[in-house]
Formats: sequence, structure tokens, C-alpha cells
Amino acid sequence: MDTVSTLENVLCMKGGNGDSSYAYHSPSVQLKIVLALKPLLEHGIYQNVRSFIKAVDGVFRIADFGCAIGMNTLLTADTIVTAVKSIFIRHCLDVPEFQVHFVDLPSNDFNTLFRTLPPFRGVSGDGRTGLPTPAVHGEDKPPATRSYFASAVSGSHYRRLFPRQTLHFCHSSTSLHWLSQVPRSIEDISSPSWNDGHVYISSDAVADAYLNQFKQDFAAFLGARAEEIIPGGCMFIALLGRNSVDIKEQSGLGACAFHLEAAFLELVKEGLIEEEKLNSFNIPYYGPSVEELKIAVETENSFEIDSVRTLSGFPLHPLLEVGEGEEDMFGRIVGKHYRALFENIVGAHLGWNEYLIDEFFSRIEKRAAAKYGEYLPNTLDLVMGFLLRK
Repeated sequence: MDTVSTLENVLCMKGGNGDSSYAYHSPSVQLKIVLALKPLLEHGIYQNVRSFIKAVDGVFRIADFGCAIGMNTLLTADTIVTAVKSIFIRHCLDVPEFQVHFVDLPSNDFNTLFRTLPPFRGVSGDGRTGLPTPAVHGEDKPPATRSYFASAVSGSHYRRLFPRQTLHFCHSSTSLHWLSQVPRSIEDISSPSWNDGHVYISSDAVADAYLNQFKQDFAAFLGARAEEIIPGGCMFIALLGRNSVDIKEQSGLGACAFHLEAAFLELVKEGLIEEEKLNSFNIPYYGPSVEELKIAVETENSFEIDSVRTLSGFPLHPLLEVGEGEEDMFGRIVGKHYRALFENIVGAHLGWNEYLIDEFFSRIEKRAAAKYGEYLPNTLDLVMGFLLRK
């Protein structure tokens, strides 16, 4: 995975709907994040979208960058459409049609996403444009029908993907911590930041390399969106970050890296892979602090910050406690959860050798069962911001 194009082809959550797929596991940890962000997302929409609603040309266009798959994706799309629709109704304006663009890398399982899309019922919800208005649904589930047109857009969100000034609202959740590439210097044996024997941040020099890559990527993301969003348009972003000024304190991202590195080390010690396989694997993500996020937005200078904040304490693993006799069950859940998140990039690095892939995640499963006390305290921090196009 030494090129950007190669990474784009494998950097995705595990597709399908099996018991180790992202769609299967996203209701556990990720749903908690979606529900925690929902009131912040709605508040930002209510406060800011009203400023440009009279400029909407009959179609309100939304893009969800890093959409992945699963019910959480559909729940977020419905939240945005419902909140925006309520603003038009409150101001006695005609409700526009809605277009939601689901955006992700080519490796994303768009087929599974679109198979789970509910049927279209039109905008008004009164039966004139399709199906009858659906029954009230729980806040943790999308409705049985949708009131927006849906499309898939494949490509890196670090580049332009839409024509100029065509988007009204952009959303990205738990995606922007993934980088466009591993920092080149940490894979260079002659560099002071060579990350020998580790898969993530292991020194100040490596930390600086990751921070610089994040700054470069995030500036590219903001610059691309600045071209695509109308003046006054809005963007809501939330990414895994950290609640610490110390770059090496990477919260849940650091915990995941620690457990992945331990699995690689076991395979090396058992002679199943060469040490070079460990030395050449580095995880392409970075968790910024809220201050780093704020500085990045201000430096790029296309967006005004409406709000930024950190949310902490989200459990990294599905279970909060493990009772006597539940250790193996916990291990299996953690193993499948890590498969959903990391199987594609680990599998590509191991040459798609099914035996080695199974052995790798078996090590995570067994280690989680034996040392569950190391896993249970792990939590995630989120850094979020609501931005307005200048």
C-alpha cells in the first residue's frame, strides 16, 4: 500500500452484511456516535440554513462524504433532510426536492448501501408523489421510506467531486481522520521519522509527520468543498480525534493501533510473516485535537467557524463489562469488530492470503479474550465542527 491509488482501492469498511461486516457492527459503537451528534447537527442546521433558503433553486443538494454503509448512513441522511425541510415549512416557503449524494472511495460497498435504501415517497409526504407518509420511527432507525433522491459518487474527498457552487449542505462523520496516504517519511529507513517496528505514532518525529499529513489532507478537503458549496452554505464535520494536547495521546485510534501491532508481532514471532511485513505497515489515520482542527480551518480561510468542540467517552468496544465465562464471547465480538474496520487494509498488506488474514484476526480475538481488561477501558474522542462557507 505504498501509493495513494492503491490505498484508495482498499481503504474501506468491510462490505456485505455478514457478521463481520461494517453494516452488521455499525449499530453497536457507531450508532452511539450518530445519536450523540444528532442534536448538534440539527441545531447547526436550524441556526444556519435559514440564511440562504430563499436562494435554493428548487432542489436542495446534500453530500455525505465518507458515507460507508449501514443504517447509520441512512439515519443521518434522514436527519438532515427532515431538519432542512422543517425550516422551509416554518418560513412558509415551498419545500424543495432533495438530492443526497452518498460519497466514498471506489472500494466502498455501494451495492449494499443502495440495497438497503428505503423506497422513495416524494417530498411532501402526503401521498401525492409516491407512498403514504410512514409511521413514526424510533430515533435509532431510519424511516421505512425516504423523501430524497439518492446517488452514489465515487472518489476521494480530498479532491473535487462536484461542479462549482452546486452543494447546499455537506456532512462528514467518522471519516476525515483517515488520511489520503501514510506519511512518506515514516516509511523511509533513512528518515529520522522512520517508524521501525511500529504501526502508528511511536515518537515525536513520527507524530509530526502524521500531523503534517493531516494538515495537508484537511486543507485539500476544505479547498475542494469551498469550490463546491454555495456562498453561505454549511458543512458539518465530525472525526475521531483526541482530548489532549499531546499528539501521542491518540485516544481510541491509538488503542486500535496498539492491538493491531500486537497481532502483527505475534505473527512475526511465530514465523508466519517476515519482520518486514510489520515494519512496512503503518495505519493511515490521525486524530487531531480541537485546536488543531480550528487552526486548520482558519489557515485555509474559506470557511467561518460556527462552532467546534470535543465529545469524549464513547466506548471503543461493544461491551462495557465482561462477566465470568464471557471472555471468549467478548474476544469473538472484538475480533469481528476489528475485521469490519481493518480487514481490507490488513488483507491487502498480507497479499490477500486468507490463511494469514484469519490468523491475524484470530490473534486479536484470542488476545481480547485473555486480556479483556486492556480493552474495556478504551474510549473514543470526537472532534466536531459546524462550518459556514464565506
